[in-house]
Amino acid sequence: MKDNPPILIILQLLPILVVLTAIVNPSLALPLITLLALLFPFILYKFIQQASRDLGRELYSRNPETTQFNHWDEVPILDQEPITVDPLFQRIQGDLALLRLAYPFDEEQLTQAYRRRARETHPDAGGSEREFIQVRQAYERLQEVLDLEIIQEF
Repeated sequence: MKDNPPILIILQLLPILVVLTAIVNPSLALPLITLLALLFPFILYKFIQQASRDLGRELYSRNPETTQFNHWDEVPILDQEPITVDPLFQRIQGDLALLRLAYPFDEEQLTQAYRRRARETHPDAGGSEREFIQVRQAYERLQEVLDLEIIQEF
């Protein structure tokens, strides 16, 4: 359920809304039921799409050797050949983990991750001062990395 898009969540809640509206105000129920009937094919399509994704994940988790995939982006990466790791990534890996940030990242993503972690770790919000300082230092180091990358581009 964690990777459901917002539209799928709204579509799941729509029938509940129709039933509640029919209980509260029966005169509004007919237009909402009509809307629900019109949206039914779309709702069904989205549910089937999500169920097939979930089934693929479940089948892969049970038997990864024999699972076949329909799309290239579903195929897991297997460790068959050595992967060269970017030395910059190795240097900043701890900072990325501390800010819960994916690599590569841009300035906006870095700022959002820093603000989120700062809210979580700030001493006034119940966090520890030591962890807050570590988050701030990680942000500063990653900001320097971004500045170096911009300079190297020119």
